[in-house]
Amino acid sequence: MTFLLLLIPLLLVPGSQAKICRVYSQSYTIPLCKPGPCAEACHKEGFPEGRCYILGVIPLIIFCVCEKQW
Repeated sequence: MTFLLLLIPLLLVPGSQAKICRVYSQSYTIPLCKPGPCAEACHKEGFPEGRCYILGVIPLIIFCVCEKQW
């Protein structure tokens, strides 16, 4: 029980979680993003991850966004 009381403040400290940097891919500009090619484009741009995000419904626009933690 004492261990849990000592651990809880560490979980609540601001800044204890990583921040994520998100940038639109410069090389993958196709309006309908596909996860595999998006991730490859982001790797070439120096980012460890690439994800597709929906930015519009009518018309459907899905962009590739490169991400990294810092």
